[in-house]
Amino acid sequence: MKKLILLLILVGNFCAAQDFSDSWEGLFSFTNIIDIDESDDAVYAASENAVFIYDLSSRTFTTLTTINGLSGDEISQIHYSEAKSTLVIGYENGLLQVVDARGNVTSVVAIQDKQVIAPDDKRINEFKESGDLIYIATDFGIAIYNLERLEFDDTYFIGDNGEQLEVNTIEIFNNFLYAGTINGGIRRASIVDPFLIDFANWNQINGNSWDELESFNNRLFATAVNRFLYEEGPVDFLITSLQFPGRALDFHSSDQFFTVATSSAVLVYDLSFTEILRITTVDGIAYNYTQAITVGNDLFIGTEEAGMIRIDLLNLTDFEFVVADGPSRNAAFTVATSPDELWVGYGDYDVFYNPFPLEQFGISHLVTDENWENFSFDDILNVRSLGSVTINPSNPSEIFLNSMNDGLVQFVNGAAVTLFDNTNSSLILSEVPTNNGPFNFQRLPDSEFDSEGNLWVSQSLDDNSLHRRTPSGQWTAFDLSDEIPEVAQSTTKMVITDDGKIIYGTLDIGIVGFDPANSMTINYDEDNNLVNNYIASLRLDLNGQLWIGSNLGLRILFNPNSMFTDTPSDARSVIIEDTNGIARELLQDEAVLDIEVDGNNNKWVATASSGAFLFSPSGRETIFQFTTDNSPLPTNSINDIAIDEATGKVYFATNNGIVAFQGERSSKPEDDLESVRAFPNPVRPGFDGNVTIDGLTDRARVKITDIEGNLVYEAVSQGGSIPWDTRSFSGNKVASGVYLLFISTSDNIETAVSKLMIVR
Repeated sequence: MKKLILLLILVGNFCAAQDFSDSWEGLFSFTNIIDIDESDDAVYAASENAVFIYDLSSRTFTTLTTINGLSGDEISQIHYSEAKSTLVIGYENGLLQVVDARGNVTSVVAIQDKQVIAPDDKRINEFKESGDLIYIATDFGIAIYNLERLEFDDTYFIGDNGEQLEVNTIEIFNNFLYAGTINGGIRRASIVDPFLIDFANWNQINGNSWDELESFNNRLFATAVNRFLYEEGPVDFLITSLQFPGRALDFHSSDQFFTVATSSAVLVYDLSFTEILRITTVDGIAYNYTQAITVGNDLFIGTEEAGMIRIDLLNLTDFEFVVADGPSRNAAFTVATSPDELWVGYGDYDVFYNPFPLEQFGISHLVTDENWENFSFDDILNVRSLGSVTINPSNPSEIFLNSMNDGLVQFVNGAAVTLFDNTNSSLILSEVPTNNGPFNFQRLPDSEFDSEGNLWVSQSLDDNSLHRRTPSGQWTAFDLSDEIPEVAQSTTKMVITDDGKIIYGTLDIGIVGFDPANSMTINYDEDNNLVNNYIASLRLDLNGQLWIGSNLGLRILFNPNSMFTDTPSDARSVIIEDTNGIARELLQDEAVLDIEVDGNNNKWVATASSGAFLFSPSGRETIFQFTTDNSPLPTNSINDIAIDEATGKVYFATNNGIVAFQGERSSKPEDDLESVRAFPNPVRPGFDGNVTIDGLTDRARVKITDIEGNLVYEAVSQGGSIPWDTRSFSGNKVASGVYLLFISTSDNIETAVSKLMIVR
């Protein structure tokens, strides 16, 4: 009865995935290749949670990501059906996605959602196509999906007494369906038997644990976990003398070649099963190999770190790295922007700001309309576990990499210049005892520039928790332990006020403030109405208010300078009404990992489990909440956010990749109206976006009239810019013509007039 119920359930449960390409961009990594398949004119390569399609004739790429409707989950296997012009994608969690010739994505969640299958037993391991059916090897048995009707067919539980059995690999050969399993040997049944759903019709023909099955040149081969190659004999699979250098990750056969991929080598055999090629290095470099297929005389190899490699089997000196453009890794921990540029740092730490195990992944850099540039671990002077990246606002070509273990790297014009540590700066070498002797480190969670060009660096686990590097390169350490004995505990994020006061968070004593003008040190904690003393994020908004994120919610300090007085103001919560009309605190019990402020003083907030939010300047209105359900976010855990004020893009960094939302371009308010402009100007036929009017002061009033003085639009800025969709108050788009922009500051002391031409 249970099998029948499962079959009925698996028939349905599918939905069309949404395409987000109008307003989102995916910035995924394609360096770690999980699986490869081919068609007559293209090679399909799956990375961790995205796919790129390499056109063999034009040598160009098309990518499929969450922007196009992929789930963002971890891919385990892909298959291209030439007969159906359909790409089938299988996932670790049992999700199946079908991409048709037009790029439409259908998500089939029947396996993923079924409670009768344990969550760890839903992995899709392999596909085999026969007619309209695709046979799916899974961790619970064999499922069959009909590509013509787009629905599940039978499900085979082939273990003893009909139990679930982990099927690693399947093959169809001589009218038999073979299943290679981990704990049940190889089992087979006649593929024309109408009762394959009955486990009794499956025969076990040996008892080894099996990795791969593949037919080649009218012979059936298999490999066991012992790494030996077996060939089917009259009764059983017979062991051969051939043993691979590692467990086989993939078998692939073509009309001419049989390829075997292991983690350390790729082997190619001819029709007589003679080894004709063994690849262990490419251009002298050894890679971790994942897949290998042949297409004609080309060998395509998947790697964990370098994407896909194409090698001409007839000329081994003819090779190339075939990988869609992207960052070096998906697991983006920190992002930072300057105009038209994005920097990505790799490395992380846990909730206690412990960076172990230390990571060695370098950084990535993207300039708008250019390709990614990826810098290796060696390129950044071997610093590990980057906690944050700081850009010099006066010189965006200079950035600083804050390591949670190895100090601070100055990176200028695309090259590491200096590693600052205890030998050439005021940074302190911390030491902890271990069984192998003392372990030394310098843990730097964050750094910020003040208005005078000084770089302030926070250091954890040392009384000298603050350091200053002047524009001339002079370093000074500040010991704050006399005023706050507990200050040596882990520091978190830092902000600097317009008048130069340093404010940074800690894990257990709330906020620490330091005024360099008089060396005043203060502690601001739960007694001042913070949610708790764990401070995960800090941000000053355009009104100078301090937004404070903890692991359990949010607070606002309207006057941060009051912290440095005898009567500091208490932090306040933002009270909103939920969908049921009940008053509650904004982001109550949410872990707030980052807060960013755009040019309109809106707040972008990253959370650990509920996606990303956009709030109005006061926080009382939720403009957006982006999650995996309504956006291409690949996960609801957002590590970091960065906003490019030049383009309006908002970047979301996650462990599963980066996505960017094309928000309204906004800028910070100006002190006067001397730089007012409207763009694009003129507005040309076919333009369907918003005109942006920037160079505004805060709360500037903008009135737009036609040439005869009729008012068509009016708005008050919440920052340094406003958007206009070129519609009048009636909602209709205005006609071609010249429009006048009358702008006044909030106090009406200063005014400006500008012109905008619209051509329909």
